[in-house]
Amino acid sequence: MLEAERAGAKALVVYMGSFERNSDAWKTLRAIQADEAHNCALMGKLIEKDGAAYSHATGKFYDKAVAVKGARAQLEFLVRGLKCAVKRFEAELPGLDPAAHELFTR
Repeated sequence: MLEAERAGAKALVVYMGSFERNSDAWKTLRAIQADEAHNCALMGKLIEKDGAAYSHATGKFYDKAVAVKGARAQLEFLVRGLKCAVKRFEAELPGLDPAAHELFTR
């Protein structure tokens, strides 16, 4: 999930280039990108807390996302990706320790 979240954060930087800097759409994408990057940091800290190493790889979503051309198509792809990510997070929540569960439900 960390690799997928990292892929989303990186793809959003590419998508932001389809919009005029500081436009409403650009600002919205920047806010989503900041959330994705923050989630990556949170996941990394949780993995480290468990004493495990984690991958710094970027998931397959990135290549698929940057292959999409056109602002509208990119936004549609992003929405589908975010919906998928939310479903995956929700599916994993019951198996998380209480601190991680609380972190992700916030």
